[in-house]
Amino acid sequence: MLAVVVLTACSNDDNGDTQPKRGMTLNASVEDLSSRATMTDESGTWKFAFAANDQVSVSNSKITNYYTFTNNGSQFTCAQAEVTKEAADWYAYFPGNEVDLTNQTGNFADVANKFAVAGGTALATTGEKGLSITLKPKVAVLRVVAVDKKGILDIHVKTADKWVKGLIATKDATDFTVSTSDTKTTLLHKAEGTVNAGEINYVVVPAGVKIAIYNGDLLLNTTKVGLTAGKYYTITSGPTKGKTNALINGQETPVEWVQLWAGGPRFAIQNVAEEMTWTDAANTGKEYVWGENWRTPTAAEVTEEGGLQAEWNTKEGKWVVKEGSPTINVTTKDGIEETVEFTGVQPGYTKNTLTLYNKIDSHGYSHFNFWTTTENNGYGCMYRIMIDKGIIGIFGPSSFESKDTKCLVRPVLSIQNITNNKK
Repeated sequence: MLAVVVLTACSNDDNGDTQPKRGMTLNASVEDLSSRATMTDESGTWKFAFAANDQVSVSNSKITNYYTFTNNGSQFTCAQAEVTKEAADWYAYFPGNEVDLTNQTGNFADVANKFAVAGGTALATTGEKGLSITLKPKVAVLRVVAVDKKGILDIHVKTADKWVKGLIATKDATDFTVSTSDTKTTLLHKAEGTVNAGEINYVVVPAGVKIAIYNGDLLLNTTKVGLTAGKYYTITSGPTKGKTNALINGQETPVEWVQLWAGGPRFAIQNVAEEMTWTDAANTGKEYVWGENWRTPTAAEVTEEGGLQAEWNTKEGKWVVKEGSPTINVTTKDGIEETVEFTGVQPGYTKNTLTLYNKIDSHGYSHFNFWTTTENNGYGCMYRIMIDKGIIGIFGPSSFESKDTKCLVRPVLSIQNITNNKK
């Protein structure tokens, strides 16, 4: 994304008046003109267009101050700007020579207001015949996806040893330097319980410098190098994968877990070793088979919006994954279904996969079932997937299963929220 800015000197006197010529106009245009602020998933590029009342700070190598050009809707103007008597290098900075990155709102409009770009003239000039300056992005954008049903956003960004506060134009250079603070600064804050699962917020951060990104005290990511200017990066407000101890055979054992959709349960990547009755699977706390860090999920949370859902397509005569739900892939070995793999589709979840393992019944059908804690008129509810010869015959919760039936159990983390870590 390049913003092309043309500045033209204007004066009522073109007959050799020795007084400095005051008043300049700036015609600004943006390559690949778009809406005020948007992004392209294909290229990961953030697009930007100028709007009325935008301001650009302009300076040159002969002066120490900055001129402020304001967009009147069709062009930028500055009545105080003066051409130089001798050729000078000119520089322009948007949204100004100082950019405050704290207290952002998380929406597109605020990104546009803080999307810092800078540029300079290719050759030294007085500006007598106008200036042409190409501005290039100097920031990146974080696309923060909320992972909890009711979470919190408290985004802080740190350089090697200080907290990011904003940007300051580098005098006589086409760049900004990062303004920092010894005390923690907040780039975006939304109170606990006000951030819904899957909600997306956008945060402008410096490009080209290594940074660490926090949500409260929770470290989300540390970049290996500086982020690329003009690009956006998807991160989640908390981890979507991890390890948590389970009490297995009397030993505290780390077990990996994965979340497949925003707000969804955090599934263990493995089953409990032995099949269980519904009654045993429904235990909680210290009575649970893996201890109090884990529990058995409800049918509602497994099949909520964005969850493990499929619909029967009468026309095609098969189960079809519901739009917005994880995709399904069935793997086979020697002609026998071996696993069912669910892969997330939401932003921030496309690299997350959950695998269910086969149990073949006496008829040769492949089952990928697990208990839920939901019950119905004395029956237990089992989440069922049955496959025969590559065709899915059953998909979803079955509400009339005997509680004495033994079935596999796929635990989930007992905590509801990662970002404020409340059970």
